Order: sequence, then C-alpha cells, then structure tokens
Amino acid sequence: MPEYWALKGTLSEREIRKLLSACGETRYPARNRAIVLLACDAGLTPKEISWLKRYSVQTDDGLVGDHISLAGKKGKKLEPRKIPVARNGRLRKALIEVLGNVPGTVHDPLIVSERALDGAPEGELPGLQVRQEMRPTSIGYILWKLAERAGISMDGGRDARRTFIVKVGRQMKVEGGSARDVQKLAGHRSLETTQRLLEADWKAQQRAIGTLFDDLP
Repeated sequence: MPEYWALKGTLSEREIRKLLSACGETRYPARNRAIVLLACDAGLTPKEISWLKRYSVQTDDGLVGDHISLAGKKGKKLEPRKIPVARNGRLRKALIEVLGNVPGTVHDPLIVSERALDGAPEGELPGLQVRQEMRPTSIGYILWKLAERAGISMDGGRDARRTFIVKVGRQMKVEGGSARDVQKLAGHRSLETTQRLLEADWKAQQRAIGTLFDDLP
C-alpha cells in the first residue's frame, strides 16, 4: 500500500501532515493540533470534540490514559464509545501538550474557547479563567481554515472522520478484526452505515476464496 494513499473524501497522510504543519502558523498551535488529530486519528466529529472533558482522556492520577472515553455523551446519531490511543502516537502527545498548556479541573472542557485561552476580561471572575468549551461550529471553522492554509481540499470534520474510518477498516483486515469492530470505533448505530464507507478489495476476495477452496477434493 502506498504511504500517501487517499480515496475521494479522505485525506492522505501527506495532507494530514500539512494540516499539522499549518497549526504551527496559528495563534494556538497546541489546541489546533489536538483538534486535527482528534478528528483524523480518533474519528471524532466537531460536536464530540466540543463535548470532551479533561476526564475523558485522563486517568485518576491526571495522566493521559490509553483511550478516549465518550461514555455519557448525548446524541442520537452516534453511540457513546471508547477509542484506544496509541501509547507513543502523535494524538497522545498532542493531548499531553494541550492539557499542559491550559491548567484546569478534570471537569473542564478539553478544548476550550479562545476566551478561556486568553483569560477572562477584567471585572469578570477575578483571578479565574472562564472554562467554556469551544463550539462545534468554531471547531469546524478551524479545520476549514487550516485546510485553506495548508492548500488542501477538505470538507471539514467530515473528511477527517471518514479518513479515520477507512484507515481503521483497512488495518482491521490485517489484525483479524471485522466491520463490526470498525462500527464500534466509529460509533455508528447501524453496521450498514459503516459498510458504506469501507471499500471492497477484489484481490483480498480472491485470496480468501483461494485459501478456503483451492485443492479441496
């Protein structure tokens, strides 16, 4: 498989790296890298990214854990779920960075508004910062602006999430998983929804039939 594969509606690895590079040119690089990777490497929607609390990624001792928990998340379209985080992966590193840049309690939003990052205006909550989550529309706008800055064509969070699902679907074949495993990670309520995003592999079908039935009496 080429390193920089891409299907229609998905991002290549090169394009993801361009998005991450573009984050370095923004006012809040750590926050924006976390947004990009929560979308591309965890398959979260802007609404889900907005919903995340610090406890969604932290263990009891305050460290970044081995998964993102969406337990308790509301919404009719996608199921609550947990998504593994690679121990030495770029997403975990981005989460550590964003948590370290903005102190807060476990119940504060993971991705906070620019007002919280800049500090509360004078006269409001003296000595404290306002911990307000970034709105889903703002997160979608950031992804769109980063794509524009990086010079790539991208349908905001939709293409980032599709990229995650397709990549995981391909790797599941290698790991012996199934479309059901991809469905659980994507949070789809229907397996049919997941299957529509996974492309068929004719060569894999041929190998499977050959392995099962070649040389049978």
